Amino acid sequence: MKRFIRIIALVMAIMTLAGAFVACAETNTPEVTTEGNSGAASTTAPGDDVTQAETEYEEDDLADSYNFDTTVTIYMWSDYTMMEFYAEESGDIIDDAIFNRNNDVENRLGITLEFVEEPGSAKKMTPWMTRAENDWQADNEYDIYAGYSRCAPQMVLKGMTANLLEHEAFSVEKSWWPKALTTECTINDKLFFCSGDISTNLLWMMTGTFYNKELYEKYYAGEKSPMDMVEANEWTMEKLFSITKDIYTDDGNNKKDTADTFGYVLYQTNIDAFQTAAGITSLEKDEDKGLRLADAFLDQRCADVCDLVGTFVKSEGVLYNESTSIRNIFYEERALFITDRTFIVAGKDTTETNKIEFSYGVVPQPKYDTDQETFLTNVGHPFTMYAVNSKTKDIEAAVTTLEAMGSANHRTVTPAVFEVAMKVRYNDDPQASRMYDILRENISFDAGRLYCDMLGKSTANVFTNTALSGNPSGILSNIDKNKRVIEAGIKDIMKFYAD
Repeated sequence: MKRFIRIIALVMAIMTLAGAFVACAETNTPEVTTEGNSGAASTTAPGDDVTQAETEYEEDDLADSYNFDTTVTIYMWSDYTMMEFYAEESGDIIDDAIFNRNNDVENRLGITLEFVEEPGSAKKMTPWMTRAENDWQADNEYDIYAGYSRCAPQMVLKGMTANLLEHEAFSVEKSWWPKALTTECTINDKLFFCSGDISTNLLWMMTGTFYNKELYEKYYAGEKSPMDMVEANEWTMEKLFSITKDIYTDDGNNKKDTADTFGYVLYQTNIDAFQTAAGITSLEKDEDKGLRLADAFLDQRCADVCDLVGTFVKSEGVLYNESTSIRNIFYEERALFITDRTFIVAGKDTTETNKIEFSYGVVPQPKYDTDQETFLTNVGHPFTMYAVNSKTKDIEAAVTTLEAMGSANHRTVTPAVFEVAMKVRYNDDPQASRMYDILRENISFDAGRLYCDMLGKSTANVFTNTALSGNPSGILSNIDKNKRVIEAGIKDIMKFYAD
């Protein structure tokens, strides 16, 4: 199915924070008004009574206008979680920001955007990539690939994607391409895919730990809150575990199940957030800018963290399972804490779903210990990774479109999602807004997660699988069992990235 969008309206601004979409070296500080919420600055759209912090937004280095006079076709995954690619004007601040982003890009570049949709989430990656490859080998209709995050790394090794660093329009140093991601994904001075502000789902897939304020007061009245612990550098894994592991109330059937009350629940896929939070990546760069197994992945500390987490999730006050419906326990106020992706505060855009409808606190995943320098944020796989077709009919138009979309999102869509929706619309606490800043500032990426399909998937799954096994301290042994497969995969990857 195709979704065709032709924008004919004049360039519009959706918010005062979105300055003119023009090239200059200066930053743009939006005019704002102060209204409640601890002196936060306010930007209001129809249907929104919101406030937002004053922020400086960087401008790009592109020309003021172009006339590519072409259609740029974006092959996208249709089963994404939150609104990202196109929207109609509706009075909703995010819908309108996305609508106007597309409008601005089309008018500025002299292009028409065309979106071609195909399901491509985790279980549908293969057919999505097959359709892309068939087009690449034949018609080359698609100019930009925009798919589930683990698709582009696989497409790279087929030669389907262009090296973005070879094109002047792509400015890798700009803030809409987060350095944590571009550094991790640049191998031997080549970068074939990117994400950042261009993907709203990257923001919504940040993993944090949420807690019910009323329940916390019930159990720990007068004690320091988790958000206060973060600011005091006291928020550690042992702290989280100690205050949740024994909270349990049976519903009366003498069986531990989803009808009970718990200290902590989680969808088990999110257990890997503890690995990220402890600063343990599976791969790292070697002295030649290539990939190798990370020292932290092979260190005893990795075993200690896995053992600690594995012991915790088997506690009486903890429930995990493979179904996202476990979130309902938290939504129904029968769990004190949940570790999950930030979209749970809003509900999914693409389906009817529950959301948090009570006063909550949010904190980053806890550090392993207080000696750890920073909190680190895991990002769930369902965000969009963008790449340019290496055989596109007009590569300069495609790369410039990618840069212009990232730049426009930085000043319009990201503020609507992060500053307005996430930090204000779905939040009633300025302290929680500061926690969201910590989440975003400390996003961490691991090439082993992105390339896991070429590495026997063990670089993405071994921590969680071992933590849930009967021997959670045995992760180093499990890594060693998969070492040959991982190293063979690294060699295959590096063959492509070689000069």
